[in-house]
Amino acid sequence: MANYSPEMRLFDAEGGRLYVSADERARFLVAAAEESREHRIFCHLLHYTGCRPSEGLELTPQRILLDENTIVFHTLKKTQYRHIPVPVRLIEDLDLVFDLRRMMKSQQPQNTPLWSMSRPTAWRMVKRAMARAGIEGPQGTAKGLRHGFGIAMLSGEKPLPLNVLRDLLGHSDTQTTEIYLQVIGYEKRQLVMQAWNT
Repeated sequence: MANYSPEMRLFDAEGGRLYVSADERARFLVAAAEESREHRIFCHLLHYTGCRPSEGLELTPQRILLDENTIVFHTLKKTQYRHIPVPVRLIEDLDLVFDLRRMMKSQQPQNTPLWSMSRPTAWRMVKRAMARAGIEGPQGTAKGLRHGFGIAMLSGEKPLPLNVLRDLLGHSDTQTTEIYLQVIGYEKRQLVMQAWNT
């Protein structure tokens, strides 16, 4: 059996989920709409990339590749960068909020982080949006969003190969990423149980 890092626990000691479900992810996005535009787009960044809040807070304009619809994150736990393809809408929203295209044309410095908020402020903002979305429990955190992203990438109609998800999340090896497969099995069992109860 694989040895997972402590970060990779997907259930707490009482069996509570430490990840948000697909429904909760959708509700989180709706609830985030009530935040300021800078906070709202930060919520979207966490949702669509699975980045850690600290990685999002150090994101600079030069690491948003507008024409490639890609965001480049510095992997904090390793000294490397990872490229995350994102929906066009997220790139357009980032451009709208931070005026990125104009900034790039004007030759302004592009190495200053987009967000000036602290990690505790980002944490509280995510918790606030989670509460508005009715997401209570240990999964209602930024880490819950990150884990939810990992599960979403493996549970769709065309699941990502584990090595691709490993690279997107910045894991050091595929063994760490394999824990998401256990959760997908758990989610399938839950669906079957619900069907039997109908």
